[in-house]
This record gives sequence, structure tokens and C-alpha cells, in this order.
Amino acid sequence: MPGVEAPAAPTPGTTTSPLITVEGTAVRYNGQLLDWDSTESWRRVLGPPSREQEGILTWDELGLYLYDQDPHRPGPEEFDVLFGRTMHSPLTVGEPDFWPRKLFPGRLFVDGGPITSKSNINEINRDKKGKSFGRGYMAGIYSYDLKGVYVRLDYGHDRSLTSFGIAK
Repeated sequence: MPGVEAPAAPTPGTTTSPLITVEGTAVRYNGQLLDWDSTESWRRVLGPPSREQEGILTWDELGLYLYDQDPHRPGPEEFDVLFGRTMHSPLTVGEPDFWPRKLFPGRLFVDGGPITSKSNINEINRDKKGKSFGRGYMAGIYSYDLKGVYVRLDYGHDRSLTSFGIAK
């Protein structure tokens, strides 16, 4: 459209302020592609995980975790970015042991749209290209399916964003 400029690509990330971009089903960390067919590629790009338990790899300083629990399928099953600690219900006590000790310190862009801990679902859907997030199977979950890949946002009971996840 005349007079409308395309948004600039996000500036590259650093180790202290990483950049995660998701375009369709492709995930990149500081510009490096994370291969869904090899968990080792995630280790090479993200560095060694802080903790591993029962097939869940956690990077505490990055606020990231990865599920690699099915030994019969190559690569990870799911990748999550932790933005907050509020659970779906105010009745939930505690949080999962595998959650990172710190929240994600960087920037996340999904299909060109920024997602931050302060983002609401309307802003996210307005700013991203491609498929929009729709209401999920319970309150506070918004998701869509893309070529057999499940993309999801989890909001806490206080409507703050808790996490972004993508699963094959």
C-alpha cells in the first residue's frame, strides 16, 4: 500500500538480551535456526542447559525450557519461553520444578509481531502476520495449529502473559 512502510526487522540479539523469532514453524535464537529434528542443535545454539530432569531441559538464565521426552521421535517435542509466574487459577499453589529460575530477558517476535510480558491478545493478533491466536481449550489459553505444529500463549488468572510455547 502506498505510504505504508514495512516494519523493520528486529535488531540482532545478544547473550544478555537474546532475540527469538518465530516465522511459521521456524524458530531462531539470535538469528540461528533451531532444528526440530535435533535436540543437539538446540544445545549448540542455546548452550548447555542449567538443568535436565525427565527429558525437560531448562535454561535458567534465559527463561527457556524444552521438552525432549519421547525417545522414539528425533528432536524436541516443545519449546517454551517464560514471561511470568502467574498460574491459570489463583487456587494453584507453587509452580513446576522445571520452570526457569529467571524470566526471559530478551525479545520475542512471532510472525513479525512483538510479544512481551505486557502484551495482550488483541495487540499480538493485530501486530503479527499469519494466523491469529484464538481462544484455547480453557480460559487464559490462546492458540492455533499450523501444519501440525501447535502454537500457544498462556495467560495467568490476573491476565498477565505467563508463557509462549510451540510444539510439534
